[in-house]
Amino acid sequence: MNIRKSKKRLETKYIILIIIGIIILLLSIFAFTVKDKRNLSKPEQILKDGIVLVQNIILYPFKYIGNGIKELYQLKDVYKENQILKSNLDRYDLLYTQNNELKKEIKALKEEMNIDYMLSEYEYLKASIINRNVGYWYDTITVNKGSRDGVKKDMAVITSKGLIGKVTKTTSFNSEIKLITSNNSNNKISVIIDNDGNKLYGIMTSYNEKNNTLSIEGIDDNSEIKKDSVVYTSGLNDIFPSGIIIGKVKNVETDNYGLAKNVKVTPSNDMDDIMVVSILKRKDNNQ
Repeated sequence: MNIRKSKKRLETKYIILIIIGIIILLLSIFAFTVKDKRNLSKPEQILKDGIVLVQNIILYPFKYIGNGIKELYQLKDVYKENQILKSNLDRYDLLYTQNNELKKEIKALKEEMNIDYMLSEYEYLKASIINRNVGYWYDTITVNKGSRDGVKKDMAVITSKGLIGKVTKTTSFNSEIKLITSNNSNNKISVIIDNDGNKLYGIMTSYNEKNNTLSIEGIDDNSEIKKDSVVYTSGLNDIFPSGIIIGKVKNVETDNYGLAKNVKVTPSNDMDDIMVVSILKRKDNNQ
């Protein structure tokens, strides 16, 4: 008996579903047939409104379930996004802490090595060369940025390849740059030679136009200085920040007694072909 009742119930459900399906199909066919541009008669209008009402009643449960499923997926997406945001927030806290620790370490290193400024403490002001005297080709250049742009005397000037000089004079609209190839006696720069990880300190003193080499003196280390060792600013003054590339070692000369070393360096910049430069400005505007 129970089996027969269950079978009848199942058959009844199938019959109901088939009837609903047929009704929906007939309603859809009718709705399609009345979708023309002619004006509907009053009975057709009432019938069409009735069809739409019946369709909405029949389809409402399915729409309701569909919207519920859609909202469920949206909630899952929101949950995932919240997890990602929480992870990023935790990472931010970590980066914030690391940044503070790095600042402390940098400050301690600067104090220990007597370094005044580092390259990361500067912003870059782009400028174009507007004048270069042929008679002083390796001495000075003039650029189109001046005091109204925040340029001040002794600001370092670089290109993408390395150091080229410093600001010596400014007007409202222009600045004069003393090049590192100038043989002015006051144009000495403290530098570091990275000799296979061994830092050698020296002073860049002069430029040989014929050989296109800068001279570095004052090295008291007896280590053999290798060719192509990178030379960069030491930061041991208040003009040039540390870490600006100057060039690479070409060769090393010694005096007759083998005591004093004179390191010859090829500039990283082609000093004959400079069109655009960057003036380094302290981010805290204290320079």
